[in-house]
Amino acid sequence: MIDFVGVARERVYSPGKVEDDRAILDAVADRLRAHHRVTVVSADDPLPAVTPPTVVFAMCQGPDALAAMRRWEAAGVRVVNSVAGVENAHRRRMLAAFARDRVPHPESVVLDTTDVAAVPAWVDAGAWLKRGDVHATEPDDVVQVADRHAARDAIAAFARRGITAACLQRHVAGEVIKFYAVRGGGFFAWYGAEGVRIDRDTESRMRALAEAGAASLELEVFGGDCVRDVNGSLWLIDLNDWPSYGRCRFGAAEAIASYVQQARNP
Repeated sequence: MIDFVGVARERVYSPGKVEDDRAILDAVADRLRAHHRVTVVSADDPLPAVTPPTVVFAMCQGPDALAAMRRWEAAGVRVVNSVAGVENAHRRRMLAAFARDRVPHPESVVLDTTDVAAVPAWVDAGAWLKRGDVHATEPDDVVQVADRHAARDAIAAFARRGITAACLQRHVAGEVIKFYAVRGGGFFAWYGAEGVRIDRDTESRMRALAEAGAASLELEVFGGDCVRDVNGSLWLIDLNDWPSYGRCRFGAAEAIASYVQQARNP
């Protein structure tokens, strides 16, 4: 019997999804309890001491919790997702990793929000502005901009809010598809807008793209968004560490629990 500790995400990093985020973590914990001792704690509270062979499954994203998890990892505790994976999902690191590993993604650039002159010309064809550090914590963290003038105004608004880095991503016309997965093909589900149809070849390519992105970021439990353009090509827009799996919670919880049970340090 192995001891497991689940760490719930901080409320500030679950905008509008506090209950959904906690629901998937609790669902995984419930399945693990059939054969193991499981404790679930919140990253909003002081985290307990954890030592091997305990396995941690964690949704936390804040600096204090990640510092604690880094100490656990240094002591030999297996953590899913790892601190490296969570931090790699921050957009600045994500884009660098995708470029390094040639993961197909829309042309993107990370800017200092004090340098509005650095906005590239391709923004005039349409783009998305996103905060360049953590994922969105409120609606204004992701803004569609029509041109350089609108982009500069939006970047200035970021700066006024204390956001120091912004990501500009070229708009790709096409069908946006959300996906949820567990590393290694243990689980994969996708959802498009009404009327979107995906054949087997496209789903296979989407799975491969998701796996490539996850490998690049060192993520194990993840979800994201991709676009199928008018030519049928797929582009990875975003990849998130441990989403809420709200539309596929039952199957995802089974797969994550199975994955976490097999997660052991060599």
